[in-house]
Amino acid sequence: MRKMLSSLSLFALLFVSAASLPAQTGPPVAPASQAFTSQEGHFRIIFAGEPKRDSQVVPLKGGGSTTLFQFTVELDNDNIAYIVMYNDYPGDYANGDPQSVLATTRDGAVSGKTLLTDVPITLNGVPGRAFTATDSSGLNYTVHQYLSGKRLYQLIIVGSASHPAIQADQFLSSFQVW
Repeated sequence: MRKMLSSLSLFALLFVSAASLPAQTGPPVAPASQAFTSQEGHFRIIFAGEPKRDSQVVPLKGGGSTTLFQFTVELDNDNIAYIVMYNDYPGDYANGDPQSVLATTRDGAVSGKTLLTDVPITLNGVPGRAFTATDSSGLNYTVHQYLSGKRLYQLIIVGSASHPAIQADQFLSSFQVW
């Protein structure tokens, strides 16, 4: 899982700046879900457990930095991760067409991975992108990102064929911003 977390950290950094276990033998069991609200982040979502909170200052391409706030729930012996991240760009970043900005962050995130799907989406008028990718270690990434003004929200689900993220639809469809 440490390798996955390192991948996720790199994945997160690329977004901002443009040890496996044996397969389970029975069907996956969904843990209890709970609503989570971040007043500071202005979002609400249903997580499959209580999220761990973290933040880190990350450099931006071309100079400057931003603080990346991360909320993570790991399941199935840390083989599945449900993550919400957000950061606020400074005034000279994220200018122009929101879909172009989101495409740039997508391109950074899938660097070194295989992009499988990619479509523009919206969330109550907030522009977004939904895409999936896979990497050479067999991890699968499902990502929804939204650009609300200068704030980038990222919903990331990481799993694999042997450890499917069975609560993905509930997680992604429950996301709300204000």
